[in-house]
Amino acid sequence: MSSDIELSVCIPARNEEETIWKTLTALANQLSGDKTFPTHLYEVLVLCNNCNDHTVELCKLFQELNPGFPFYIHITNNPAINNVGAARRVLMDLASERLTDTGLIIMTDADTIADKNWLDSFLKFQTEPVDLICGQIIPDTKGLNADAKKNLFENRHYLDLVSRLESEIYPQQSDPWPRHSHNSGPNMAVRNSVYKKIGGIPPIACLEDIALYQKVISYGYHIKHAMEPIVTTSCRSSSRVQGGFGSQIQNWSASKTENVEGYDKLRERFTAFAEVRQYYSQPSEELLNSIVHRLNIQKQTLRSLIEEHHSSNSLVIYLENFLKDHSPWNAAHPNINIAEAIHELEDHFSVFSQTSKIYSSARSELSSLKRLE
Repeated sequence: MSSDIELSVCIPARNEEETIWKTLTALANQLSGDKTFPTHLYEVLVLCNNCNDHTVELCKLFQELNPGFPFYIHITNNPAINNVGAARRVLMDLASERLTDTGLIIMTDADTIADKNWLDSFLKFQTEPVDLICGQIIPDTKGLNADAKKNLFENRHYLDLVSRLESEIYPQQSDPWPRHSHNSGPNMAVRNSVYKKIGGIPPIACLEDIALYQKVISYGYHIKHAMEPIVTTSCRSSSRVQGGFGSQIQNWSASKTENVEGYDKLRERFTAFAEVRQYYSQPSEELLNSIVHRLNIQKQTLRSLIEEHHSSNSLVIYLENFLKDHSPWNAAHPNINIAEAIHELEDHFSVFSQTSKIYSSARSELSSLKRLE
C-alpha cells in the first residue's frame, strides 16, 4: 500500500473486450483543473473474472502501452466468483487493504466512461463529512429503439421527481436538493472506514450496489447524491443478470411500461419516515398511531420493529423493502402508470412553486409598505 493513495477504482470485468479499452483510456487521462490528475493519488484495480474473450490480453496491452498509469490486473477463473457482487467484493476488499481509513473505494463498470474530472470530483469529498458518494450516470442511448429511449428518460424523470419530493418531506442534512436519483455501481464511492464497519459489499448476483447503499444508510452514515462526478454507461439490452439494468432495457424496448408509486402514496410513505425519525428522538403514542395509520401496519408489529432496529435509518430501510410486498399498504395505495405518476408530481411542484412565488411576492410587498411608513 502507498500511503499517498486516496482513491482506489474497482472494475469487475467479464468478457468486456468491446468496451474495456475506452474505460481504461478515460481513467488514464484524468485531469485536475487543466493539469494531469496526480497518478500517485489513485490506482485502478481490474478483476478479469472467468473471461473467455480478449479482455485479459487487452488489459495487459493497455498496461504495457501506458507504463505510468497506476493500473493493476487481477485474473481469476474461480467458479465461486460467479456474479458481479462476488467480483466487486473481491476487488473492494483488496482496495480496502491498500487504502488508509479515510480513502475512498470507487465502484465503476467495464462498459462505463468516466468524465475527465471524475477522480478530481471524488477527491474534493475527501475532507467532507460524507461517507457514500453517488455520482451522476448518463446513459449512452446509441442502439436503443424509440420505445426504449422514451421509457428510459420517463423513468429517470420520475425518479428525479421522487427524489425532489423526498427532499421536501423527509430531508437529509447531508443530501439536500438539488440532487439526482442515481445510486448504482457504475458511479459510487464509499469511505474505507465505513466499508469496513458495515462488513463490505454483499456478494450477491444482482443489485449488490443497492444493497451496499442501503447498508450504509442503515448504519447511520451520511449519503451524498453529488451532481459531479459524472460517467456515461452503456445501455446494452443483453442482460447478464435477471433483474438488472439490461432487463429493464429489454422491457422498455418491448414497450413494457411499469406501474409506480403515485404522489399520494409517496407523500404518505415519506411523511411516515419523517415521523419514524421524530419518534426515535421524541417517542409518543400520537406519533406511533400516525405511523401505523399511514403505513397500514399493526401497532404491535411497529413496536416490535422499533425494538429490533437501533436507529430510525435502519427501520426506514427495512420499511422501504417491507412495504413493497405489504398487501394492506398496496391495497390502500395501488401503484399507477408512470406517466400518470409523473403528471401528479409535476402538478404538485407546479402548485408548490406558485405558492412559493405568491408568498415571496407578498413578503416583498409587505417590506415595501413598511419602508414607506
